[in-house]
Amino acid sequence: MSTDPTPLPLASDALKANLQETAAAVSIDPAYAPLQEIVSRFQGLSTKLETLLYEISHPYRNWKLILPDLRAFVLKNLNHYRDHEQGPEAFTLFTGIFFDAIRDTARNEQLVPRIVEALLAYADKLTQSLDADGLFRFEQALSMFFARVQELEQSAPQVVMFIVQGHHPVRRMAMRVVELRRKQPDRAFDCRSLAQLVRTILRRNYEYWLGEEDPLPWFEKQCGDYCREWHGQHLLEGISHAHIRKCLQTLEEVPVDGEAHAALDVLFSLPNHMEIVRLYKEIPTKMVAADAAGEARTNFVENRKLLFLFRIMETRGLSLIHEETLREINRSLVQLIRKQSFEEIELFFNTTFHLLKANVRRYPHTSLQCIQVIGNEVFKRGNSRLVEAFLWEAVRFGFQYAGVRGVDEDWQPIANPAHLTNIRVWLSLIEQEPKWCSTLFSALIINLRLSGTCVRDTDLFQRDITQLLNHPIGPIYNLAKQFTKLMPVFFNEIGAEGELRDVSTELDEIHKRKDVLIHFLRKQAHVESSNLIVGFIEGIFTFWITLDKSYLREYLPDEVLDEVAVDGPFVDDQHRLAKRIRRDLRFTRMNQILAWADDERRAYLDAQTDLAEVERRRFALLVRMYKLLHLKYNLSLPEIHTQLQHAVNNGFPELAELFEVLREDDPFHCLDALLGQLENLRRVILSAEKFEPKEEIYYKRHIAVDIPSVYGRYSERKFDALGLTFRLESLANVYLERLFDTVNLSFITQVTFIRILKCLRLFNRALQIDGISSRRLDTYISLLTSSIGIRRFTYTQHLDIMRGLSEGVKDIIYAYYTNIHQNNLSIIVPQIGRDNLLARYHALWDDKNMPENVLRLSEMFFRDLIATTFGLQHLDNFIGKVINTLEAQKDLLDEKTLDLLMTYNPEKAISSLHAENKRTHNLIHLGNKGFNLVVLSREGMQVPPAFIITTEIFRCYRAVRRFDRARNEYMRRVRAAITEIEQLTGRVFGSPDNPLLLSVRSGAAISMPGIMSTIHNVGANEELVAEYVANHPEAKYFAWDNYRRFLQSWGMGNGMEREDFQALMDEHKQRHNVLYKRDFSPEEMHQLALNYQQAVRKRGFGMPEDPWLQLIGAVDMVLDSWNNPKAQEYRHLMGVSDDWGTAVIVQTMVFGNLSTQSGSGVLFTAHPYRKVRRVALWGDYATGDQGEDIVSGLVTSSPISVEQAEIDGRDENKSLERLFPKIYKRLLEIGRELVYEKEWNAQEIEFTFEGPEPEQLFILQTRDMITIKKKEHLMVFEDSDLAHKAILAKGIGVSGSAMIGKAVFNEENIRQLRREEPDTHLILIRQDTVPEDIREISLTDGLVTSRGGQTSHASVVATRLEKTCVVGCRDMRVYETGEFAEINGTRIEFGTRIAIDGRHGLLIEGNYPLREEVHILPL
Repeated sequence: MSTDPTPLPLASDALKANLQETAAAVSIDPAYAPLQEIVSRFQGLSTKLETLLYEISHPYRNWKLILPDLRAFVLKNLNHYRDHEQGPEAFTLFTGIFFDAIRDTARNEQLVPRIVEALLAYADKLTQSLDADGLFRFEQALSMFFARVQELEQSAPQVVMFIVQGHHPVRRMAMRVVELRRKQPDRAFDCRSLAQLVRTILRRNYEYWLGEEDPLPWFEKQCGDYCREWHGQHLLEGISHAHIRKCLQTLEEVPVDGEAHAALDVLFSLPNHMEIVRLYKEIPTKMVAADAAGEARTNFVENRKLLFLFRIMETRGLSLIHEETLREINRSLVQLIRKQSFEEIELFFNTTFHLLKANVRRYPHTSLQCIQVIGNEVFKRGNSRLVEAFLWEAVRFGFQYAGVRGVDEDWQPIANPAHLTNIRVWLSLIEQEPKWCSTLFSALIINLRLSGTCVRDTDLFQRDITQLLNHPIGPIYNLAKQFTKLMPVFFNEIGAEGELRDVSTELDEIHKRKDVLIHFLRKQAHVESSNLIVGFIEGIFTFWITLDKSYLREYLPDEVLDEVAVDGPFVDDQHRLAKRIRRDLRFTRMNQILAWADDERRAYLDAQTDLAEVERRRFALLVRMYKLLHLKYNLSLPEIHTQLQHAVNNGFPELAELFEVLREDDPFHCLDALLGQLENLRRVILSAEKFEPKEEIYYKRHIAVDIPSVYGRYSERKFDALGLTFRLESLANVYLERLFDTVNLSFITQVTFIRILKCLRLFNRALQIDGISSRRLDTYISLLTSSIGIRRFTYTQHLDIMRGLSEGVKDIIYAYYTNIHQNNLSIIVPQIGRDNLLARYHALWDDKNMPENVLRLSEMFFRDLIATTFGLQHLDNFIGKVINTLEAQKDLLDEKTLDLLMTYNPEKAISSLHAENKRTHNLIHLGNKGFNLVVLSREGMQVPPAFIITTEIFRCYRAVRRFDRARNEYMRRVRAAITEIEQLTGRVFGSPDNPLLLSVRSGAAISMPGIMSTIHNVGANEELVAEYVANHPEAKYFAWDNYRRFLQSWGMGNGMEREDFQALMDEHKQRHNVLYKRDFSPEEMHQLALNYQQAVRKRGFGMPEDPWLQLIGAVDMVLDSWNNPKAQEYRHLMGVSDDWGTAVIVQTMVFGNLSTQSGSGVLFTAHPYRKVRRVALWGDYATGDQGEDIVSGLVTSSPISVEQAEIDGRDENKSLERLFPKIYKRLLEIGRELVYEKEWNAQEIEFTFEGPEPEQLFILQTRDMITIKKKEHLMVFEDSDLAHKAILAKGIGVSGSAMIGKAVFNEENIRQLRREEPDTHLILIRQDTVPEDIREISLTDGLVTSRGGQTSHASVVATRLEKTCVVGCRDMRVYETGEFAEINGTRIEFGTRIAIDGRHGLLIEGNYPLREEVHILPL
């Protein structure tokens, strides 16, 4: 016994599934043994027969493949079987096989006629080959055959019509039987079954023709004016209903149960189907012959002929002559066209298209074929005007809409079969000369976009796309893309292959194919997939949510829809799950399902543990199937990386470069790479080269129920390139959208135009890829390019350029959309009508107002079309935003402010220490302090997280403040910087539990120590502090102390004096009998903070409660302090320009007041007035205090190093080196690294430590030390011993040497003595100094304070101004308002003679001679 032939090794999942499912042990039916026995002597025939019978006996036999072999075998080998003694039995067996085939394929309208034709051809050939003896030998077999054919009238009446109208009429066989019977009249032969069959066939024939419209009245009605002088009605009498009714009446009177031979003679006299067909075929020719002589207007003759030929083409019963009729129609049309003069062509078009239009509903295929023939002839003339006239008529003729009405029980879409033919005919016309066919292409696009399309996988429309792309479509490339984008065919897998097959199979098999809804979905996906299946799945999801079966009606046959239950095991859990998803995730649109990330979906479904696991799995599988089909038919984005990898592996290896770029996720880089690849693909598509398609299309051999009849792969380079183009454009659109985020269009400056230009170039490349170019757009982009380098390019010039670009977009919309489609829309919208519109357009339709319909649908059409144009809508929105912003700025700002705003670069506004802004890494933008902090942070030193508001803001702040959009953008940057600090510190700005407090200080390129405002501990208010204390009672003192410090810095920033707060402090100390503030109890500190708060409010300097407003207010205070009187005075005194401006450093607070183990200080990396390079730490620090206390001189400080303590005569055991050796060691390391390794100048460093360990040390700022000029000529007392006997106080020598002069206490004292004794040195006596004292210090020659150290404000300013200075005379009490000081009972008044020694830190009573001496300072 034969076995199944080895299948070919084909790479198709559908084929593999087919082979697996149809694999079965096959045995040839023993009943066929006689057939094998008859040809057993012939080895070749025997082998062929065995193979044929194997296929026939297969449980999944495929009659489509078997039929050609079966037909050829029985006809070719008829003689072998006829002459054999078992010939009649063989005839019965073979015809039985044909009857089995008819039974199996009864509903296949394409296959059944072929089976019937083969059966009748076999029977006819047998009867014609028999002699008289043979007839009687086959009597029983023939009678049985005729009887079986007759039985089809009951079992398969539709099949009988194929017999009635077939190539091999039964009458021919019957007449041969009667002829042979008459040769032996004496022998009995039963003809009753034959006579019954002939009568049945004739009856069905006549009933069919009577069911068609009566030709004579129809023709006269349709002919109209063409029949006004026509007299050929007699030509139609033979096919008229009257004649056929007479034949039917005669037929019914013929008795066939009696004398069958006589009955057959009568039946033979009646016209059969072929005779009626012959009459139809002859009539057109006779019409022309009858009228040729007398008809004056030949066109009328030809048009009457065409009209009747159309009738033939659309009459199903005349299918046997359709092919030659169509050829005749085409010949007639060609002749008519060729007879027309150029002037007559337009009239000919009107006449012919009127004729076609009148008959298109009945004869759509014929009409379309005619249009194609006319078009071919028109294009051959090579006249563009003639082509245009023809195309307008073709558009007015109308379109065959898809008209999808559902799906039949064989999973086939029920749609207009002429729809795809119409598309193909129009495409064939366009391909004749694409550049002339914009009108027809436009009509095709409009019809498809407004009415939709239906294309099955098995239509293999990919071939049509390839054919189009292999024509010169360059001039209409944009239209070609508009069209092809509408066709759901950009996939390579035909049928259900790969993952799609696996997913749909598992989905169905979970319930063993018992869920009729899902089972039908699976079968449709496998057997006859089309773009409609995407909507089917959407309908299933909607049904699961609503339980409303009406959403499924257009996708299911009625009998299947009736079986779908609205409750039960297949629905209940899905209903609950779908409702839950809509409620929990707020899903209201299907694209949200598409965008639902796989991991998020899995997590959500896993959490629904109250639902059956299999139902959750079914839901996940349906979502996956939906995504796969959406990707296949709708070019969706989620699987783009899979598509790219597929392309790389299949002929486009260059796309591999995209993976790395896309991982970077930079919009500019990604777009540049994507556009580059798209430009390459465009070159492939438009190249003149033709590429060989790779088709691996397979047809089923054995029929399994869910395997498609056609499946496999289609690939061709241009087709694949276009599909890739659409998918890459979808991805590029994501980045085009993100371009908006790369340019701050809330306000625009000159620097913004650099990014605007960069974006415009990308948008323009996208348009060119889509086949769009604009001279105006290119011109204005060129102008903008040139403007970038022009310093004084005006604001209005920029505005003009952007308006020109906007006009360029309008030009594009007109040239590529409005101009091409508008006229067609006014024609096509009324043609389509509401019934053919896609459902989403129905709401726009008004049956009573067609002009409004045209307007509304045109607007929607253009909106949708422009939205799908690559880059156009993004460009339009982008330009619109730019113009709106420019207009707003122009309306709100004066010319001077506008010019200032235009110079502003928001990219330079902020620089973070931890995320350095490369644009601002310079002293001018960051200021000296900020620049150094950035460098220190970069070097890994412990600097509190901070960001710097650069001098760019200071320079342009007038414009930024006045223009809300610029200010809001600046605020967003500040908020973002705060967020980054929060992430770095783990604290939250404005939090009552884990607060982030900030210091806000100035930072100019030219340092002005202590002159400008500084606000500390920003981010707290009374309520937040109270809540923090409630959660952290142990930190009560610390929290209220910080709030007190904030209040003081806020008040002083608004103009209050330090003494205002010192008075409150002194009063509070006196009330609670404490010497130092650290001795206050937590509650006493709380009360002191509230006293500060009250004092600030009394002065009208209320603090915002909102931490954010505090921060912005603090920043504003610092910026404004650049121009306060003391800052202006300082710059005037120091000869510094007012134009430098200041940066603002916003830094995380670190707390030297955290405990007795914390502290703050300022140090120098060298002795302030020794000419040395050796790093030696010199300065002041205090425990339990913040840095501002040190520089203000408000607290008693201690020396940094033992060396310093020894030189200054201070207690070395209180030095930082002794008490906090690890902190000291780390500071020494930092100093050495900066000076020795990095070769910086000697530094002044402000630091805070929150504990004794090195990692608790923070550098707050550093700057070059201010050193005394290299004076080797110094003033000394002539009799130092005498002078030293009159020492009043010993402090810290800061600068200068010995000096004698008179004491002064304020500016009035100074001015008085300058008038009276202009040559006398004046020595200013202060308790401490504040920035406001800069003027008094500058007017005097020396300075003595009772507070402060070498790093205090007094020290720094005196050093800068080169004044002799002694600070920290602790025993001195200064009463500025009384203009005197007291030291251990000695009173110094205004004008008292005193001496100071800036080297040794001495304050001496009296007047002592001085002398100059030269000192060689040790190195």
